Order: sequence, then structure tokens, then C-alpha cells
Amino acid sequence: SGWEHDPRRGAPEAVAAAQQRLKLDEAAATYYLQLLALPDPTNANVGKWNGWTSKQIKLAAAPLLAAGLAVEAKRARAGRDVFLPGGWEALKAPNLPVESWKLALYGLRADNIETVRHRLIVVQQPLGDLFGSAWSRVASGDAPRYEDAG
Repeated sequence: SGWEHDPRRGAPEAVAAAQQRLKLDEAAATYYLQLLALPDPTNANVGKWNGWTSKQIKLAAAPLLAAGLAVEAKRARAGRDVFLPGGWEALKAPNLPVESWKLALYGLRADNIETVRHRLIVVQQPLGDLFGSAWSRVASGDAPRYEDAG
């Protein structure tokens, strides 16, 4: 049983790779992949998908925040306070707002984001593959980050 949204189930090799490469424990690597890949990693969803309490989510987030892999912030309608560094798309319902870095995973770009204004962002591949795609981008050097100004 379990949710496909939990990469330990659908992409255990990506979890193991993230653990090794980034020196993270399994929970932090799992949460990082969810932040990287999913359009809706709210605290409520992550808790449901992983069987985690809010305390367990905070514990999983701590090493990501310490390593600069994630940032803490308050953002309207996000349902969470941990985000990937970088740009932010304040999408309207039915979508949740989402990190700009993720758009390419869903076949979108910032300049065509208007095309999804009134329809739900749809993940077009099995979630296990999506976690793998997101991790491949990070492993190849395309990690979420703030753009250099100037």
C-alpha cells in the first residue's frame, strides 16, 4: 500500500541517490524529492502521503534548510512554509502557487503559464518517473536556486 506521491515507494533509487549525493537522511531526501517534483506538497498532503506528523515534516525539512536546499517563507495559499529557492508562480485556483523551477517538469514555461490559469496543472508521467526526472536535473547541475542579479 502507500501513496505513489511518496518517492520511497515509486522512486527508491532517486531517494538513495539524493541521500548519498546530498548527505541527507532518508526522510530529508524523501521530502526534498517531493518539493522538487510535486505541484502540491502542502503540509497536509505530505503528512497524508508519507504518514508523517507535522513534527516529522519539520524534522525532514531541517537538513534541507540548513544546507540551503530549501528556504522557509510565508506564501499565500501554499499550505506549507518550506520552498525551493528561486522564482515563484502565484497561480490561481484550481492550482496552488508553485516554484518556477518545476514548470518544465509539467511541460510549462513562465511565458506560457497563462495557459494553465483556469485548468489544473497535470503531471504527464508516472510520479516515480517525475521524481527521477526532477532528481536528474539536480544531479546534472540544474538545481533550484535564486538567479544571479545582473
